[in-house]
Amino acid sequence: MWGRASYRCGRTGESRQGNGCQIKPGMIHPTRVLAGDICHDKKPDATVGITSMPEPTSSIPTKEIFRAAEKLPPFPGVIWKVMSLLRNKAPVKEIEEIIKVDQAIAAKVLAMSRSAFYARKYPTTSLKDAIVALGEQELTRLVMAACAARYFETELSGYELREGELWQHAVATAMISETVARGFEKRRALTVYTAALLHDIGKAVLSLYVKTYMDAMVILMSRKRVGMLEAERKIFGVDHEQLGEIIAKGWRFPEEVVVGIGYHHRPKEATAHQDIAAAVYVANRAATALGYGCGMERLVESYDHEIYGTLGITSQSVDRFCTEIAGATGGMKDLFRDKESMGPSTP
Repeated sequence: MWGRASYRCGRTGESRQGNGCQIKPGMIHPTRVLAGDICHDKKPDATVGITSMPEPTSSIPTKEIFRAAEKLPPFPGVIWKVMSLLRNKAPVKEIEEIIKVDQAIAAKVLAMSRSAFYARKYPTTSLKDAIVALGEQELTRLVMAACAARYFETELSGYELREGELWQHAVATAMISETVARGFEKRRALTVYTAALLHDIGKAVLSLYVKTYMDAMVILMSRKRVGMLEAERKIFGVDHEQLGEIIAKGWRFPEEVVVGIGYHHRPKEATAHQDIAAAVYVANRAATALGYGCGMERLVESYDHEIYGTLGITSQSVDRFCTEIAGATGGMKDLFRDKESMGPSTP
């Protein structure tokens, strides 16, 4: 019988009980921004706007799950406006004003930029300082992470993730993806970062239902010997990968981002953009192995070394790759520790 076991979290070292470690008129379209073009949508969606759903294999709560996904707040449009301004070399004051439109995002950007993780390279005391010091690429990543925070910071007890742990996993995966995608061209590397940051967005919706139907999942995983994703599909008619793909489509992210989210556990099944999905797969595995957001993630399918090979990570280069990952994440715990202890910031 599959059951709960104690494990030691690689990030904190503590022993744990578990299963292993409005979009408004004039908004800039995310697909065009990430593609390097700018356009304004005439009729933006006010909600996720799911238009297609996979056929459910169970009638338990499938329709309710999709309704919950539809109610998920739209991804903040501030990121696309900031990217447009940065690309057009807009004045710092103009960029600052756009970020300040959403006070929660502005506070998050400032708090993260003041953390020891960033302050070692980019000392800042104000939002204006952060915009000047971070530069286009780093500021884009920081604003993107700040926009995503609202979806990940609550407790997801269905996946055995305490408050903030899925947020930490999302940020760790995104940061590690920068190392994984080092050989990608600039725009594609940002695509990988975005997909890595949002790869578990489906869990934000599905967690409540996983918690409610955990006994049924345990029976499937123990007696039927199925993996977590298959158990989700059999019980809910959708898994967190598929749900994340639907949410990303509703938010009108580029196809590459949608694929990276929707195939982050099974990149070889993607019919396009396999390199994006593979990069997210590797970054996700590395973040979990390092103990960032363990929870039930270790119950997903085993490692596929072939996927690493497609990214040029071989048995000969794996040591160098691990060293690079260690360097990229060396001070990451300071980012989370500082973020949690700072409290609200005034931009």
